[in-house]
Amino acid sequence: MSCREALRRISIAIGLLMLAGGLGVAHAEGTAWDALSPEQQQLLGPVADRWAGMPADQQDRLANGSQRWAQMDPNQRTAAQERFKTWRGLPADKREKIRKQFDRYQKMTPEQKAEVHKAYDRVRQMTPEQRNELRDRWRKMSPEERRTQIERRRSHRRGP
Repeated sequence: MSCREALRRISIAIGLLMLAGGLGVAHAEGTAWDALSPEQQQLLGPVADRWAGMPADQQDRLANGSQRWAQMDPNQRTAAQERFKTWRGLPADKREKIRKQFDRYQKMTPEQKAEVHKAYDRVRQMTPEQRNELRDRWRKMSPEERRTQIERRRSHRRGP
């Protein structure tokens, strides 16, 4: 295997970790290398020598991610690779902020998640100029003004 191919596979394996972040349930015993399909073993080949020493949850995430990868069509794989390339290009502090936001989202109730989706849809329907104006107004607010704004929106949604 060429060095370039090995690097590509390692990049894919790392990307699979990200893709599989919330997939599957970790088992205490992890996933045995022999339990992986030949395609999964080929894809995860760059980590084969470390597989047995990996934490069970990491094995499970990689196994689930490689299974998901195997089920993707070429367009989906290309899109996933582009997202991963974008992710890798972000500064470490930005990636950490995104991870924390994702963790916070994962802990939300279904109702809270629905509210997030509604707010996201409202913002998506805005023109770029409206989004910029909203962003500028938010940035100019003090932390106290922001808290007040958030509370007003929450109480408005709850009703009288």
